[in-house]
Amino acid sequence: MNSRRGFTLIELLIVIGLAGFIFTTLMGVYLQVKKLSYDQVRVANQSAAVIDLGTALTYDLSNLIFEKYNVRQLFTVEKELHGGKRFDAFVFPSAALNSNPSVLQARSFMVSYFVERDLQGPDYTLYRAEDMYIDPRNPFRGVAVPMLKYVDEFRVEGSNNGVDYEETWDFKTRRQMPRYVRAVIRYRPSEVSNEVQEYIVDVRPPILWN
Repeated sequence: MNSRRGFTLIELLIVIGLAGFIFTTLMGVYLQVKKLSYDQVRVANQSAAVIDLGTALTYDLSNLIFEKYNVRQLFTVEKELHGGKRFDAFVFPSAALNSNPSVLQARSFMVSYFVERDLQGPDYTLYRAEDMYIDPRNPFRGVAVPMLKYVDEFRVEGSNNGVDYEETWDFKTRRQMPRYVRAVIRYRPSEVSNEVQEYIVDVRPPILWN
C-alpha cells in the first residue's frame, strides 16, 4: 500500500520563516554593500574634482598675462569669512595662446575663482568663471562653472621667495604682484563626511606682457 504524506502547516511556517530570515539578511548585506559602493564613488568623484580644480588653477596662473597699458585689468584676492570659515575670491587675467603657421595670437580673458553657499543647504561650492570682457566694476561676470562642492576653506596667499607666504599683499597693484602663488583648498570628501582634507596648489606664474 502506497501512502503519501505532505507537509504539515507547522513545517510550512518554519520553511517560510527561514526563507524570510535569509532574504532579510541578504537584503541587509546588499544594501550595506550598495551604500558603501555609492560612498566610495562619491569620494572618488570628489577627489577627481579637486585634482581637476588644481589643474585648471595651475593652467590659468601659468598663462597669467598683463597688457602694459590696460588699466582695467585686475589681480586681486578678496579675503572673506563666512560662518567662521575663510573663503577668498581670486581674480586675475589669463591668456590662451593659439598658433597657426604664420601668426602667434593671444587672447586675454578674466578668470575668477570664488565660493558661494549652496541654496539648498549650508555647504559651499567653489566656482570658476571666465569672461572675455574685463570689467573692473564687476570682475565676476561670465558663466560660473561649479568646480568643487563641500568646500571648507579656500585661501590664496603670495610670496616673493616661495617659502614665506603672506596675506598682506596689495594684489590690486600690478607691480607688487607676488612671484609665487599658493592656493589652499580644504574640503570634505562627501556630503555625509565630517573629515576635512587639504589640497595645496603652488604655482610660479610667468608674467607675459602683451
